[in-house]
Amino acid sequence: MTNIMSEKKITIAKILTAHGVRGFVKLRVFLEDPYDISEYDPIRDDKGRSYKIKLKNPIKGDWVAEIEGITDRNDAEKLRGLEFYITRDQLPETEEGEIYIEDLIGCDALDKDGTKLGIVVDFQNFGASDLIEIKPASGGKTYYLPMIEPYVGEIDIEKRTIIIEPAEEFMA
Repeated sequence: MTNIMSEKKITIAKILTAHGVRGFVKLRVFLEDPYDISEYDPIRDDKGRSYKIKLKNPIKGDWVAEIEGITDRNDAEKLRGLEFYITRDQLPETEEGEIYIEDLIGCDALDKDGTKLGIVVDFQNFGASDLIEIKPASGGKTYYLPMIEPYVGEIDIEKRTIIIEPAEEFMA
């Protein structure tokens, strides 16, 4: 059995709230194809407990889902905010030219001359687009750059480097 507590966890879904009286939940799925959630078995929470999830229907960008063993609204409410994880080794292999953003965490962020500006610590998406979070090499607060050109350029996964174009408006 995979020990999710000691491996890098990748969040793939989060329960937003209970939905209806039969124990269904409103689920936000972070996978490119939400139906792929059924391919990951087991899906675990941060304590390592396993869950089986069945998507029912889309609802305003999220999903109504059934969690095996949850049969009433009270039990579903207890799961509010619960996040589901898989480990990196559960992801399928990438195609040529594709990468998982999880694999970029820890990469050096370099300017076009090769000077280290910082390190990639995370990625976020607050609704508009993916953002790369950089911890400056000089210390200080992290900052975000849009994960698009001209801010993010060449990525070399083997060298673990990303070329970035820092922008003062994002570094404040």
